[in-house]
Amino acid sequence: MSEHYEKHAEQVATAFMELLDTDARSRINEEQRNELAMLIEAAISTAVLEQLEHAADRVADLSKQLRHHAEFYDK
Repeated sequence: MSEHYEKHAEQVATAFMELLDTDARSRINEEQRNELAMLIEAAISTAVLEQLEHAADRVADLSKQLRHHAEFYDK
């Protein structure tokens, strides 16, 4: 995964931890916090890859349209 996504996931996990009260925060150990950050990173990566795939599909569709217009231009 991207170092950028990893850093962002850690920031989100930290922000989440700050929302918890002291008692709840004390019950979450470092391993669990790291697991939370990994889950967040996976969610970010999945969302980005889905959008990238959508953009690639749009480019492919536009390419087909352009080829069609080029083949039948001024006929």
